[in-house]
Amino acid sequence: MIATDKSGANLVSLFYALIKDLQVYDLNNDVVQNAAKRLMYYVNTLLNMYNHIELVRYMDYIFFNKQRLRFEIDGYASLQFIHDKLKTIGVKTLTFLPGIDKDEIIIFASVFKEEQDTFQKHFASGTFDHINIEFATEEDEIPDFLRDGEHIKRTYFRALKVTKNLLHNLWTNQAVDVKSSRRIVYNLINALSQDEIGLMALTAIKDFDEYTYNHSLNVAILSLALGQRLGLSKKALARLGTAGLLHDIGKVEIPKQLIYKPGKLTEEEWEIIKHHSDYGVTEILKTRGLDEIGLVSITVAYQHHWNFDGSGYPAHEEDQKPTLFARIVRICDSYDAMTTSRVYQPIPYLPHIVLRILWKHQNIFYDPVLVKAFIQLSGIYPVGSCLELTSGEVCLVIRQNQGHLARPFVKLVRDAQKKKTDGRMIDLSVEKHIKIVKAIYPQKFRVDVATYFV
Repeated sequence: MIATDKSGANLVSLFYALIKDLQVYDLNNDVVQNAAKRLMYYVNTLLNMYNHIELVRYMDYIFFNKQRLRFEIDGYASLQFIHDKLKTIGVKTLTFLPGIDKDEIIIFASVFKEEQDTFQKHFASGTFDHINIEFATEEDEIPDFLRDGEHIKRTYFRALKVTKNLLHNLWTNQAVDVKSSRRIVYNLINALSQDEIGLMALTAIKDFDEYTYNHSLNVAILSLALGQRLGLSKKALARLGTAGLLHDIGKVEIPKQLIYKPGKLTEEEWEIIKHHSDYGVTEILKTRGLDEIGLVSITVAYQHHWNFDGSGYPAHEEDQKPTLFARIVRICDSYDAMTTSRVYQPIPYLPHIVLRILWKHQNIFYDPVLVKAFIQLSGIYPVGSCLELTSGEVCLVIRQNQGHLARPFVKLVRDAQKKKTDGRMIDLSVEKHIKIVKAIYPQKFRVDVATYFV
């Protein structure tokens, strides 16, 4: 049986190959015929497993039979091409039905490569008996199977509750079972596989009073999302997510008056704070159910302030390099910390500024390959960013455009006179006449980011 997570990617790749051949050769050429045979063999194999084959385009995603296809290095070109083509010709859902044959799929592929008007005219002619098309409306509609995003929110807030209980028990010297955190990490992995940006959007919600809990969970989610982009297995993601959740666990041994001190720390106080990496090892060793995942968490808790160039703390030999997971958590920890208000940082950095800081310090503090992957994941203007447009309107970034990182999907929240509005969604990669003037603090126009994601 074909692995489900690869089925859609393989289908898209074979369909892409046929379209590309049709751009060079005519319908009866051997190259086209052979490409069609390979595609039909795979289609028939899938139709023996499923009642139909459905590709759904929503925002910057493609779903194969309700499972989101990931943009990975292998197969990126084919997935991006099919996504952009579906978007250009206005198709929301493409369905292949049992009974489709080679000739029908060749003719469809030859029409699929045309412009929107030509495609819609050909499809309306009734030539295709085993291919269904659902065209998109003016606004991108949420597919039925994603319409209820409440489960994503429930997963996030359930995870936040578990995180609070875990850290509270450590602070009060109660017994801790690390298995509870492991269960929630698997729930987060499942949520990411369905709606990566939807879950990541919730990390934009910042709670000043519960920074410690929010930060631990946000680092876990961002680390999982980055690990998923790198193609890590589910087992590896479980280790990474747990390590992200527990990376700062040693801070339970630091006096709270130091952690929440509003002013600048003295040199002696800073040295105490730096010991949280050492204490993290001790705290994880005390938890029940310690296993391989716990041991990975120990390493990350100890190394997550080691820098890529060999500097950082706790002290270590310069040629001792942090593990991959520690390097991932290092980036996600810095990003979430710098974009969050804290007692000693009442005005956080704007998200796009933090990305510039990460970029500036690659090869010094951060792994350059991971920095590039993180920016590819988050976009130039991360979800939750507040932007001012050339129209004078103010908007929030709701989703990324994988092919156009500097032109995301946005929602208008203030009109040109800066009055509150429940405005429309805009795909800035399509409406190119609308430009981004600058990123701004949402507080400037009293925009409550959380209300748009919760």
